Amino acid sequence: MDKEKVFQMAKTDLQRIIEQLSLDTLTEDVAQSKRYLVFLETLSTLVSPPNLDKQTIGLDEVDEVLHGDGELEEEKGSRVDQLDANTFVFERKLKGGQLQDIDAYVPEKVIRQLGLNQGDYVRATLKKTGEVNSKRKHYFFELVKKGEGKDQDRKVIPYCVVEKDGGLWVCNQTMSGENIKLGELPFTIRIKESEIMEFHLEEGDIVDIAYFADNPSYCRVVWKHHIKPDRYSTPLPSSVYKEKYQSNRKVIENIHLKDKVVTLIGCIDRQAAYRERLTTLGATFQAMDGTEDEQRIAALIKKSNMVIIIIPAVSHNGSATAKKYCKEYNIPFKMCETIGTSTVIHYANNLAKESEYNLSPR
Repeated sequence: MDKEKVFQMAKTDLQRIIEQLSLDTLTEDVAQSKRYLVFLETLSTLVSPPNLDKQTIGLDEVDEVLHGDGELEEEKGSRVDQLDANTFVFERKLKGGQLQDIDAYVPEKVIRQLGLNQGDYVRATLKKTGEVNSKRKHYFFELVKKGEGKDQDRKVIPYCVVEKDGGLWVCNQTMSGENIKLGELPFTIRIKESEIMEFHLEEGDIVDIAYFADNPSYCRVVWKHHIKPDRYSTPLPSSVYKEKYQSNRKVIENIHLKDKVVTLIGCIDRQAAYRERLTTLGATFQAMDGTEDEQRIAALIKKSNMVIIIIPAVSHNGSATAKKYCKEYNIPFKMCETIGTSTVIHYANNLAKESEYNLSPR
């Protein structure tokens, strides 16, 4: 592998990391990006001998840096063959995972970044920690090949809302407002005190809960999302909002959203904030939480100029019904992956622009 190929490989992987940035893994993504930049800067100072290879340029660090899910397809086979001794079968645990052959723990964050499932083939490259007497080994991980496993025994309840019930920490509902159920019966998940401390949990935090199908009474918090539903606050008299709306409307009306009917589905806790922003921009606001009957959902969508579906805070049935009628009535729509007000407004503005230029938003 020559110097230019190493550079192109690192560049491609860095671009992929930046394109896939997300709030849930932002810290790890930024740290990984910095390692790539340091590596590229170092690579630019190296002098390439005629037969440059991993040993002659001392690139043990190459595999430490290039451990993400990005890899050049044309070299995938050769890289797997060369490093086959460092590739192991991944075993999914309730939280995190394991490479049993080398007794290496794979953190939940890495599993989510690489999209790992039971039986995947994962390359583990030992980190140089500088800790001479350290018994615990640390690795960089890279997905080499997908296996056939699908974590069938492991179940996940996403976007659970943390509550405090007397002296206990529990989850009774998801962020979409649906009751957590085991079969057809309501199910309360009890969160351990150790998990409260580990994840620094507070009331209103949003977490993913995992359990094994044969032992649902033993649940674990496996992930904390950095989003929160708005806390309820007593609304002010309507005259206050009316005066504020009238005083601001002429100043910041949006020409694209003016007189447009915007329908939001999901995240009922934040709809007051969405309403205030959109109406101030000149739009007419409609809202549903996705649990309404199909006839009502269809009626409101039919009156809309655009629809935004808040994915983290709407049920699968509500989302599917909304998409069905958006397509049936040819109403532009967007699937929003976050509950942030600015993102929702941005999506609405883009939908309005796309409609003006007859562009497809899907």
